[in-house]
Amino acid sequence: MATQVEQPFFASLQKETGLPIEVDFKSLDALGLKDTYQLPMMRDGVFDLASLRLIQNSQNEVTLNGLDLTGLNLDLKKGRALADAYLPVVDRHLQEKYRVKLLGLWTFGPQELFCSKPIKRISDLKGLKIRVAGDLLGDFVASLGAVPAIIPFDETKAALQNQLVDCAITSATSAGSAGWLNYTKYYIPISFNTGVNAYAIALSKWSLLSEKQQQILQMAFNKHIDNMWSISEDLYIGSQNCLLGKESCKNGKQYSLILVDLPSDDLNYFKQQAKAISFKKWRDVCDKEYPGCGEEWLKVATPIADIH
Repeated sequence: MATQVEQPFFASLQKETGLPIEVDFKSLDALGLKDTYQLPMMRDGVFDLASLRLIQNSQNEVTLNGLDLTGLNLDLKKGRALADAYLPVVDRHLQEKYRVKLLGLWTFGPQELFCSKPIKRISDLKGLKIRVAGDLLGDFVASLGAVPAIIPFDETKAALQNQLVDCAITSATSAGSAGWLNYTKYYIPISFNTGVNAYAIALSKWSLLSEKQQQILQMAFNKHIDNMWSISEDLYIGSQNCLLGKESCKNGKQYSLILVDLPSDDLNYFKQQAKAISFKKWRDVCDKEYPGCGEEWLKVATPIADIH
């Protein structure tokens, strides 16, 4: 989506808004930089505007994980509702600590499980090595009896190919485009995360705009973000069709992965672990950084998510 959707949006932003801004769009790969340091780099003035990776930057700002807490098993609609509801809290902390303002949230799509070994139940994950993107997801995977391995996205294909890991977690779209599906056989469509990411702008640049100009820029991002969520949902459905080898696969390579429908008691166990592991561990860390953090999150999340 970076080159097909994001790059055209930023390229036309000045023309569409009439604002005195010019965006020089570059990917982190092209710059040779890691996405784990986006917040410090924005604070230090390396970037004025960024598509912010939340999991990768959560070690710098703990509340980022509260936007997409591992294992809640939300669908995209509820996942967005929860993330948007908690956004003002995260925005407050980012402005204070990093002089960065959030402009909105978007998604890569549900982060699901792809395995090379037979999986019928969650208990089959015991002892298997699973690629994860960060510590919180790793803790959750470990609670299911598996062995987490934090591996950068661009190194995961080789890890699967060389059988260094048995499974990996990402979106259906990313798994297909990155070539992971050549080395996996089982598709378990259970959402570990909603795949939420953010757009952020340096306060030093935001403050140069008048209130009217800020409203215009925010409206442009709101429209773009709505489009991103819609595209992500369409891509998710299309990618599922392709990885399962359905005739309705239109824009991708057809595979023949085996769809694994976990039994209802496994799904209930999954949700219980989200409360017992993900929320508890995150709350403990967040409360140390910001006293009352967990309680504040519960006030926002309880009406939306199945967690108490």
